[in-house]
Amino acid sequence: MAKKKDGITELVRTLAFLASKVDRKTYNKVVSLTFALLNGVQFGYVDLAPGFIQDANDIYDLHCKDFKKKKNNIIPFKIIKGGKDDK
Repeated sequence: MAKKKDGITELVRTLAFLASKVDRKTYNKVVSLTFALLNGVQFGYVDLAPGFIQDANDIYDLHCKDFKKKKNNIIPFKIIKGGKDDK
């Protein structure tokens, strides 16, 4: 178990966070993917250069539900002199 060996690592923290956010089926997919990465599967990337980070960020921007909400969350306002806080 991770607790008995090296303490809590970033991998363990990430898996714990993931377990609190997704269902078991999705969690198992991510664990299987992580296992494959740790065993050398490259998934089309020769190395994890900046291209991977950019691709990951683009995927997040395309698929994150919160991103779509924030994109159109602009509220116009105007400043009015003589408000209750003016002295």
